[in-house]
Amino acid sequence: MRNEAQTGSFEAELRPLIPIALRLAAAMRLDSLDAEDAVQTAALRAWSKRANRQPGTDLRPWFLAIVANQCRETHRARWASVLRFADPPEAETRAGDTAAAIDVVNGLRRLAPHIRLAVVLRYYLDLPYEEVASISRCSAAAAKSRVRRGIESLKTTLTLQES
Repeated sequence: MRNEAQTGSFEAELRPLIPIALRLAAAMRLDSLDAEDAVQTAALRAWSKRANRQPGTDLRPWFLAIVANQCRETHRARWASVLRFADPPEAETRAGDTAAAIDVVNGLRRLAPHIRLAVVLRYYLDLPYEEVASISRCSAAAAKSRVRRGIESLKTTLTLQES
């Protein structure tokens, strides 16, 4: 009975973190389907390793670190890159896609994964540097440095266009 209660408690604690994890994975993988796969796998990993979590610690940094690791490890299978279609599927079009958004995605794509992670955690998920450091597994000073380098790189990559 106790194990069922722990499982239910873990699921209840994890459920509100899924949207945040999806945002993190989408920004890290730069592909929404990849992001969903990464979060699903990370949630399974977290559930199977829930006993390893330090008692009394917040689930968010622990789980987001698992998501970030999964994003780093996940690469599309080679078969997907050689899959041939008679008629290629039409790309999804979203009303919110703009040239600026595409430029930001391309700028993020050019960042090293550990720099991208820090920038995404800080500005896309609006997390404090202490949590960015915890998820990135570095010091707060290193997290600040990574964010600063990422922003400087994005500044040089992105060009502001006047209307």
